Amino acid sequence: MKKFKTAFTMVELIFVIVIIGILASVALPSLSATRDDAIIARNISYIVSAMTETSSYTITKGEVKDDLTEMSPTLKSLKSQNKAVIGVKNVIVDECIKISVENNDTLEILRTIFLSSTDRICKMVQTVIKEKDYPIILHGQVIKF
Repeated sequence: MKKFKTAFTMVELIFVIVIIGILASVALPSLSATRDDAIIARNISYIVSAMTETSSYTITKGEVKDDLTEMSPTLKSLKSQNKAVIGVKNVIVDECIKISVENNDTLEILRTIFLSSTDRICKMVQTVIKEKDYPIILHGQVIKF
């Protein structure tokens, strides 16, 4: 009597490949959404950090620099990574949100301005950061220690 080697049949292999394909098609969209959520959280963190650092610098030093990277290490890092465009008293982060220092007669205001973008990630960042919540008055009493 001849011994046969036991192995998988072609039908069994096809079923396994189909099942792996179905599992992959279910898992990939959720992984993509997780990646997008991480990018959104990172951008929000950048913007809030830049606003906080800029306003803290202004309060402690009593001045506003034309180059906002001198006032915020976060903005300096974003500029070096080419994720932000720095202008005179303004910065554009990922072509989504503009942070600017606006001069009013007696005070300066640090403000976020939304740029029109159709990018899904940008829209999510804009829904979390409310434009009306981020006018910060920069000049006032200088705190000295």
